[in-house]
Amino acid sequence: MEAAVLRAHPEWGGSRVGDEVQAFSDFLFYVLDSPTLISELAIAIFDSESGFVEIFSGSQYKKSERGAEQRTNLLVIRYVPGHYQALVGPSRPSLTELCAALDKHGVLYVITDG
Repeated sequence: MEAAVLRAHPEWGGSRVGDEVQAFSDFLFYVLDSPTLISELAIAIFDSESGFVEIFSGSQYKKSERGAEQRTNLLVIRYVPGHYQALVGPSRPSLTELCAALDKHGVLYVITDG
């Protein structure tokens, strides 16, 4: 991920990107349309401070028409200050199902497509 960010912003090396710098979910934007495995994923980040959900959808995620594959390729993560924690359950929703549940409960979210 860092390599993709640095290709787009080489001036960020050492100050905004690097071993000693905290990664941000915003960096996902730079790899969503790359020819890598991450482009097949959708990642939903639940921010525990704001109550907001930020969703990043890779360029290849929606190309899969199989619901089971979309469920497998949806990562759901909770952000608490200083940490990202995976939320994993025995059955996962697809991105469409997750958005329907968020809408039903009035949760604000934004989707960034790769």
